Amino acid sequence: MAGVKPLTIAFVSSHARNGGSERYLETLLGLLDPTWPKQAICLERGPLADRLVAAGIPTAVVETSGSPQRILAAGWRLRRLLRRMRPDVVHANGVKAALVSVLAAAGTRIPVVWVKHDFSWDRALGNAIAGRCRLVVGVSEAVTASLRDRSRVRVVPTGIAEVDPGGPVAELELPAGVDVVGVFAYLHPRKGQAELVEAAAQVLERRPGTQFLVVGGDAPEALDYAAAVRARVDELGISAAVTFLGHREDAAELMRACDLIVIPTVEPGEGFGLVALEAFSLGTPVVGYAAGALPEVTGDCALLVPAGDHAGLADAIVRVLEDAGLRARLVECGRTRVRERYGLERWAEQLADCYKDAA
Repeated sequence: MAGVKPLTIAFVSSHARNGGSERYLETLLGLLDPTWPKQAICLERGPLADRLVAAGIPTAVVETSGSPQRILAAGWRLRRLLRRMRPDVVHANGVKAALVSVLAAAGTRIPVVWVKHDFSWDRALGNAIAGRCRLVVGVSEAVTASLRDRSRVRVVPTGIAEVDPGGPVAELELPAGVDVVGVFAYLHPRKGQAELVEAAAQVLERRPGTQFLVVGGDAPEALDYAAAVRARVDELGISAAVTFLGHREDAAELMRACDLIVIPTVEPGEGFGLVALEAFSLGTPVVGYAAGALPEVTGDCALLVPAGDHAGLADAIVRVLEDAGLRARLVECGRTRVRERYGLERWAEQLADCYKDAA
């Protein structure tokens, strides 16, 4: 980060949960020059806000929802915070943060940089928000495809730290020698745990000893979905083979314990696919749906099938479990891809350049 003019940045986060966009922001804040003044504003209460406070980052909570009245009220409250802080740049982490930020910054000279993580509010509203931002930084080409004004669009893929694939492995209360398949995401219809359950039933017909780990907490807005996934496991008679572990802080150790990771995100798909890179870095092969940015992020290093194809997903899982040569190729390809394309320093430096250009 040397040589970059110190900037005062307000980081506005749409969410404060344990999702990928929150981890993105938390990691980034730890990488930026510590002499840069920073202020975090979360648009909901949650564990992210608590962790930022514990890390010594000034953090405010401006609670809002998706209703127009609450959005406008949050914009007004954020405007008052920005007037006191006088930042050089606002980093809007997510579409709701971008909408609230452009409302708060209207009539000021404070530039907004919208970091676009997914496909939420795409088309007309997304383009309207983008038109009021100085820059839109997409985490992938896929999430920026709907934006018409390409002059203000940048693509900066998320970085990830290289880790030791031989690090600690979670101890699982499972029979020795069984195949372990994991899905890592909060339980939400977009994340496709229901897809994995349908494929799991087919896998178990061919490989009866396989065990499936569902790692991730229940999304508060999708509790009915989480209940339906669990009920479907019981209905299919596979509850002995599927374990719901909830949110876990030892996710890396659990990934090491898996023989493969499944990313069954349904259309429009992953905006990036950080779990895939984490699995690559840990030396765990990946299969999933070829939706959203996942093909862009994984390249030839994952075995992907068309979204919604339960039989194809089951076939991909069985193929990777049974083909040691394929597993080895995917693992080596993934490690190389992370090392060459997704370094943390490159990511942080590219974002710092975006802030500098916006200011």
